[in-house]
Amino acid sequence: MHNIRTNFRKFYSICKELFEKEVNSRNNFQFYPVAPKMNDLQIVALSCCMEALGIDSENLLWSKLKTDYADQFPHLIDRSRFNRRRRRLTAVIERVQGHVGQHLEHLSQTMIVDSIPVPVIKMVREKSFRSFKQDFETAPAKAYSAINRSWYIGYKLHLIIYDNGVIQQAGITKANIHDINFLKDLDALPEQKVMLGDRAYISKTVQMDLFDHYQVKLNVPFRVNQHNYRKYPKKNRSKRQMVETVFAQLCDQFHLRRNYAKSFTGLAARLTSKLSATSLLQFINFKNGLKISKIKHTLCF
Repeated sequence: MHNIRTNFRKFYSICKELFEKEVNSRNNFQFYPVAPKMNDLQIVALSCCMEALGIDSENLLWSKLKTDYADQFPHLIDRSRFNRRRRRLTAVIERVQGHVGQHLEHLSQTMIVDSIPVPVIKMVREKSFRSFKQDFETAPAKAYSAINRSWYIGYKLHLIIYDNGVIQQAGITKANIHDINFLKDLDALPEQKVMLGDRAYISKTVQMDLFDHYQVKLNVPFRVNQHNYRKYPKKNRSKRQMVETVFAQLCDQFHLRRNYAKSFTGLAARLTSKLSATSLLQFINFKNGLKISKIKHTLCF
């Protein structure tokens, strides 16, 4: 289950399948005058593999590869070079979850949208921290988390998933950005589906826009004092529990709230790797005829 080389081969073969038409003969996404020792697909596969195995520290990964797997990774590049290439390939790593979502979108007609806080700075360092401040547009913000009943400094991770747990798309915003703004800036959605959200997504304008552009019906609970109040259907409440399951998996298995990044690009690379690793595990479950959302023991088979 925890053999890095065996699992790396699994992820690499799936990535080759997903990006078959997007890479050149050397499995790179661009031309290199001097061919690198590790191609781009290997960088993507290794990024997802390390997150799937719960290794979110490059130092730990490289110490394992150089001691326990020295003979099995003969073309291993330097750790710093791996970090730079992974950050540069963040958009490609993000497309992994997009490809998996397209392969599995026919299995569900219901989507769920929600967000989770991603703190990156401790509150005691509110006035003295320097990390993540390279650009004002991507700098972290202070916000209140109603779930944790506390303030935090960081970002929000927004997810749209299907009711079987498959990730459709994701986004990262500052912590003080309202959830409804994520739905206003969507690139694309599968058409003729139902989307479930909580009360943070109450907006007639957004509901009409989603229906006009994608024929997607956004269903959210009514506020108690809202005109024409109706009780939220029980089946919708039970379906919305899936997004809480996915968030719990990201926090427990993928250590979502454990941060080693010092810049927004580094954080984005880590978060996209975690989400794409989740999608690859779900894809492996689908191929093996297992329940898609049970990813804890996927690599045992």
